[in-house]
Amino acid sequence: MLIVSGPVLNPRSAKKREQILEAAGELFAEQGYAISMDAIAVRAKVSKQTVYAHFKTKDDLFDTCIRAKCTANQLDGSLIDDSSTMRQVLCEFAWRFQSMLMSDEAQHTYKTSVSQADTHPELALVYLNAGPKATTDMVAEYLGHNVEKGVIAIDIDMRDAALQLLLMLHGKAVYWKYLGQDSGESDEERRVYLERCVDLFLKGYDCQEMASSS
Repeated sequence: MLIVSGPVLNPRSAKKREQILEAAGELFAEQGYAISMDAIAVRAKVSKQTVYAHFKTKDDLFDTCIRAKCTANQLDGSLIDDSSTMRQVLCEFAWRFQSMLMSDEAQHTYKTSVSQADTHPELALVYLNAGPKATTDMVAEYLGHNVEKGVIAIDIDMRDAALQLLLMLHGKAVYWKYLGQDSGESDEERRVYLERCVDLFLKGYDCQEMASSS
């Protein structure tokens, strides 16, 4: 189910809006941006007039749909709230992050956004801000929090450090998946890879927890 913020609607109107977003999300993923508003109305089981009553243009509908999917795929909460060691927090986050990236919904959202990068760059920017940027900011906040506590010594911009970690966490599993291939890795192999990425990152920035455990 897609949950998106917007004008306060009565239950019947809200249900129709949700039907439209569900249908649009499916069709954008299946056929790309070229899909017609007529086809979306048919899939949503509403009239074309109802679609336009909620969304003035296809750009508006696509924008809302991408925002909704990014919110649904987003890793919720703040890492700061977890009192576990940095390694434990980041290893658990790494697993959830990579698993999210490998989900069908995340792949469809990414591919649909990329397909519009040339003709509708502003819509691709919606995906960038709601998905990758939001996750980067969350990790950067956690890293900065631990720098202030003296747990780790990161001497570059926190968002740059967060990106270093996030890009490592994609790994073969995500790279292969986005090209329609199976990396052949078991869950255990994926976990080992992700844990080694976290260890490499923490050791590279002189994490005190890693030093005390060695």
